[in-house]
Amino acid sequence: MAAVPVTVRLDISYDGSFAFGFQKQNTLLTVQGVIESALKAVCGSFVPVVGASRTDRGVHALQNVVSFVVRDERVYERVARRLPVMMPEWLSIRSCRAEQGTFNARFSATGKSYAYVFMKKDSWSPFFARYAYRLSYPVEVGAMNEAAHAFLGTHDFRSFGNVDPSRPNRDTVCTVQTAEVVEADSWVVFIVSGDHFLYHMVRRMAYFVLKAGQGRVGEAALEGMFAGGEADPLYTRQVMAAGGLYLVAVAYA
Repeated sequence: MAAVPVTVRLDISYDGSFAFGFQKQNTLLTVQGVIESALKAVCGSFVPVVGASRTDRGVHALQNVVSFVVRDERVYERVARRLPVMMPEWLSIRSCRAEQGTFNARFSATGKSYAYVFMKKDSWSPFFARYAYRLSYPVEVGAMNEAAHAFLGTHDFRSFGNVDPSRPNRDTVCTVQTAEVVEADSWVVFIVSGDHFLYHMVRRMAYFVLKAGQGRVGEAALEGMFAGGEADPLYTRQVMAAGGLYLVAVAYA
């Protein structure tokens, strides 16, 4: 009987400060490289993987999703048993399961959620330097929320993003379903979810929200921040540090 290939889905989480991003790079430690090296050891041959989000160096993931295809059910069972225990301490496989053959971690995704974490100066510790952005000055959370709410809906976000070189014709119009800022004790967190995001878009949105909280973004900037308006590059093109950004979840239909 001919072997029936199995499409495998991994839900993973990782501390992005240990790797040079998700995407494999020659001679550098990456999330994709670690997983593919382990798969080669388990399967006996190279198995390419696809990630839902190719996070940058320093960006963390509470949930990212990876998919790949193995030769048959026996290889899948071996992968499910052995792969999780082969991961380094900074990378965890939360689940491993078989999916329908058409499933693709990147192209089957219907949305993503992110969080950007700020920490108040009075509570700051150097141990958080890779995991949050220090607020050196007080911020007005109400103003931050007003700016965040302006992102809601469907807009052309080219002012906030770069075009992915691998997808030059990708639509710059994105739909944002959730955008809010929450404050809890020492933390201020910008939370955003949408159907898709442009390269660096979330970190630029976080900068815009931060400047609103510092009183530097007025009504005119809010009205002109999307393509077609008079977007101020001073507040739409600055990229926040990677360590404060977390990929929280990936959605599928």
